[in-house]
Amino acid sequence: MNLQTILFEDPTVSGFLPLAASVPHFEIRCGMFNLRERVEVVGTAGGCLRMRDYLEGLALDPAWSTGPVDDLAGRCLWLGGRLAPSCELVARLQDAARAGQFVLRDDRGVLAAGVEAGLARDWEESWRAAASGDWSLEAGPWQPPIPQDWTVLGEGEGGAFLAPTAGAPAPEILAAATLDWIWQIVPRTAEALADDLAAARGTSPGRRPWGVVATDTVPSWAQAGTLAPLTDLPPGVYADDPQRVWTGDCATCAPGVVIDTSEGAVVLDRDVQIGPHVLLEGPLYLGPGTRVKAGARIYGESSCGVGCRLAGEIGESTFGDFANKQHEGFVGHAVLGSWINLGAMTTNSDLKNNYGPVRVDLGDGSRDTGLRFVGLLAGDHVKTAIGTLFNTGTVVGFASNIFGAGMPPKHVPTFSWGGSAGAPDYDAERAMATARVVMSRRDCEFVPGHEAVFRRLAAG
Repeated sequence: MNLQTILFEDPTVSGFLPLAASVPHFEIRCGMFNLRERVEVVGTAGGCLRMRDYLEGLALDPAWSTGPVDDLAGRCLWLGGRLAPSCELVARLQDAARAGQFVLRDDRGVLAAGVEAGLARDWEESWRAAASGDWSLEAGPWQPPIPQDWTVLGEGEGGAFLAPTAGAPAPEILAAATLDWIWQIVPRTAEALADDLAAARGTSPGRRPWGVVATDTVPSWAQAGTLAPLTDLPPGVYADDPQRVWTGDCATCAPGVVIDTSEGAVVLDRDVQIGPHVLLEGPLYLGPGTRVKAGARIYGESSCGVGCRLAGEIGESTFGDFANKQHEGFVGHAVLGSWINLGAMTTNSDLKNNYGPVRVDLGDGSRDTGLRFVGLLAGDHVKTAIGTLFNTGTVVGFASNIFGAGMPPKHVPTFSWGGSAGAPDYDAERAMATARVVMSRRDCEFVPGHEAVFRRLAAG
């Protein structure tokens, strides 16, 4: 059956600020892959993207269109950004859509749906009408039209499965079918990484990071390759179980590296370079082209994207693409965007002194995460000065430049210059000038789509 995939955002994207300010919901990574990449890994090449209008200029992959769905003769599979990070789940939803029409939803909105062409057109109109309005959590869930004669065929903790009476049988509802908040990324990393590694089946797909235009025709991180267990340990490298250390093409480890896989696999993707006297603890994923400097300690439930530069102590954290933490300092239970640079000795707390649950302010007031460990949550293009300290669960908005004495407040808005309470705005022209330099140093271009994002977010 002709099955067309549509990846969509909805108002729940607000739960993934500050990352989601400049990145579509379905491009936010947990584990090895994001939702778009998982769709590709399980065998679907391309489709349609539905996102906020100011982000469309960075949808540069020709396999994925932002225009109207073409040839609505077949069935459309709608997949929302809140879906749990699981290739297995994506594959099961594809099977369900091929078998018949359905909607999987919970009290926060639609998670996935397989709908025929006529209904898909109605959904298109409904989504575009919703996207032109308020996209905050207070806006309520997106409610696309569902035929009145569809019935609930299955319910569970993950939501409800609706279908025509004569539709496909309901698949088992997963106990955790969603990823609802940015602070849930780290606790879900181990499970996601194991699922992704199994789905990759020994391959390393070429990576196409969101909004990245390389000056090279085909940079090394965009080239597909293999992932294979480390059968022959390099001289001076210790691994407790080399069969659980997966390495991509041209990945290297210097003497003195210790790899602990007792809690999960360690994946060193294409062209990863590990310096001497480094501790790597699984579950861990290091993306293509990442460099880890001598003496670093990276603990399990961590992952990073393409071309990161890492040093110091890192625990249970997720880094975006081309993120720099090149010096000493502790970063733990953090979720960091792309094009970040953390100055030497930048450190965040991830545990309150009273060991209580951490509260986080994403910009709409303080919210209880229910978690004991939450570190720094920082958007794209954030920079910090030497010796910067962050309190537990601090949120730093897009393109903020943090410096000065004392800890910044728990919520730092976008384009903050200094980061203190009442700090002036960082001039957008100066921020873009810095971004151009930063991106050029990694052989990437600052394109009009980036400027559109900077100007939109600077305007508020």
